[in-house]
Amino acid sequence: MTAAVPDAAHPGVPDAVHPAGSDAAHVVYVEDLIADLQLERAGLPGRDPVPAARRARQVAGELADLGLSRFVAELLGETAAVPAPSAVLDLEADEDGRRASYEVWCAEARELTDEVWRWLTERRRAAGQLPWWCGESALPLPHDSVRRLAEVTAPVRDLSEIAAAWARPAGLPGSATAEYNWRWLLLGKGVLGPSGGVSGGVPGEGQLPQLNELITLLVGQARRCGLLPLGHQVKVLRRPNTPSMVMPVRLPGSSLLSLPTAVTPVTVQYLQHELAHLAEHALRPADAPLIERWTFDPLRSEGWALLLEHLAGSTAFLARLGIDEETAAVLARFYAEEERFSRGLMAADLALDTDLAGCRTSAEALDAASAVAAATGLEWAPELLLLRQTRVLHWRSYLAGYAWRDTVHAELDARFGDGDDNGCGGGDSWADRDEAWALLRSALARTGPAGSAARFLDALRLSEPTPPHAPARTARPRPHEEAR
Repeated sequence: MTAAVPDAAHPGVPDAVHPAGSDAAHVVYVEDLIADLQLERAGLPGRDPVPAARRARQVAGELADLGLSRFVAELLGETAAVPAPSAVLDLEADEDGRRASYEVWCAEARELTDEVWRWLTERRRAAGQLPWWCGESALPLPHDSVRRLAEVTAPVRDLSEIAAAWARPAGLPGSATAEYNWRWLLLGKGVLGPSGGVSGGVPGEGQLPQLNELITLLVGQARRCGLLPLGHQVKVLRRPNTPSMVMPVRLPGSSLLSLPTAVTPVTVQYLQHELAHLAEHALRPADAPLIERWTFDPLRSEGWALLLEHLAGSTAFLARLGIDEETAAVLARFYAEEERFSRGLMAADLALDTDLAGCRTSAEALDAASAVAAATGLEWAPELLLLRQTRVLHWRSYLAGYAWRDTVHAELDARFGDGDDNGCGGGDSWADRDEAWALLRSALARTGPAGSAARFLDALRLSEPTPPHAPARTARPRPHEEAR
């Protein structure tokens, strides 16, 4: 017989389930189970010697009652996998190496074209009242955010000029706007010159901090702003040529941060972005129902991460990391260009999503992808653009998130001041105010319907106003203060 799940709304009472035939000594805690599933998915050992997959099947009924069965099925790999190439696109400094890696990737993408097209067609056919891409989320999305995501639009722009400008300090030839080069450039490779410092500067100057130092500095800043409680553990998994990501491990106790091993200019942004997701996990109240602690509004999540990431575009912020003034200016300009570039790529994804609605075969889909790719000026392989359609909810969340971020930014500026450095931590900026961070923490802690993107804005607008000339109280972090 299986015991009922205790009420998670009462502090101190854990969410727990008893597998059939077990006694109280073998209680399986749902959060610990999900933590182990997350760790196993990352290739790390779980806390319990019994495989998490076996434990999950034992308590399938309780997971269903909590609304987590589909989420767990995704962690177990039991849902239909998104078609994706298995080759890693290595980001070698050598152009011939990048070209060879790119050709392998394209070859795998070509083999997947029909499979991807079938996957997209089936998802579109199966969509009911909600857009087809809502099925990408294992947990329900707020209807207001779905509406905003569905309405988001952006023009497709020619991005070759930005890519060519990035290529010049890297010493790349005129073909630098080709796919195999601009992916390398998108990470900021070469933007600081061959030595890692500003192009033309003294070798060794202006280099970015080592990854361990960078993690320590940025995690320390997040803790000082109250975004990461001192007791929240951050486990770092470093793997080459992998995207940055965060996996909540045991809310609200710990999270797993996955990062590439190499430090590039965008690593600062990556860390800020993922620390924002860590904060959103860590600040959720421990006594909230489990399903609410695991449900996130993608518009709010990405918009909030983009807000924190935007701070990295400030020369004052970069100076706090020990980066010299000249390098900080180059990085700030690159970050602004990178945002325009990335938004252009996502606009292409949305344009293709619209065009695919009229396609009937994979050949027609590739023709549509070729037309959209041509508008970007990046010589994209259409198969790769088609592959990006499997993550169109993510791209929509970003594009809508930029607008949402700007609205939040304006609210914070109006309340606390915009400073002299793009509102990113210079002068009397909202980022220097304890009251601003307290307001953000309060909004981030909201779960359930109150945790939607729209309600987040309501929380900022309806909170008690702060006197316009109240002094800033947040201490400026010391550049090399250790995270605790």
